Amino acid sequence: MLNRKMVKASKYQQIAVGVAQRIASGEYEVGERIKSRSTLASMFGVSPETTRKALNILADLRIVSVKHGSGAIVLSKEKAIDFLENFEMTNSLDTQKDRILQKISDQERDLQELKGLVSVYLDQTKWVQKKYPLEPYGLKLTADSEFLGKTLAEAQVWHQTGAVIVGIERNDHLLISPSPYQTFEKNDLIYFVGEELSYPRMKNLFNLD
Repeated sequence: MLNRKMVKASKYQQIAVGVAQRIASGEYEVGERIKSRSTLASMFGVSPETTRKALNILADLRIVSVKHGSGAIVLSKEKAIDFLENFEMTNSLDTQKDRILQKISDQERDLQELKGLVSVYLDQTKWVQKKYPLEPYGLKLTADSEFLGKTLAEAQVWHQTGAVIVGIERNDHLLISPSPYQTFEKNDLIYFVGEELSYPRMKNLFNLD
């Protein structure tokens, strides 16, 4: 089985693959002595030491036999083919892994960017609310509530939420500054002003959570 550490070694990996390809294609036949390390080094544009490491890889896989002073002898065409097939499969898996990791990295970067945008949005929202405290909130009374049918005075909205109701829209008619005797009806759109926490308190009061 192809050693993954070996596959990732760039220079002598390329030489090992190049020599194996020549063996698999029949350019180097079984029993043939492969050209000297210096000749291979010149052919591939690398150092003799890099060529030596490449031939040792092929020797470990019993594709060639390396003897000191005798060069390398081709031992097996079949094992050269197996080596190339394993290399291609492993290289393909590594490529897919790199693509997956890149996608994950891209998603993490996009998520961080989104978090930054949300943080800026929340900061700007708080700033706007502080700068323009009279900008009204709006809520539509779509849920059942014990306060539906009761007057503003009976509901005691300000005491319970800190919100001041400035308008009620009903059937496309907007009532500005409703009196304490104005009642709440289902599907009313109520407008109110108050601090930031008044909005969730109003939603809770009218069962809109």
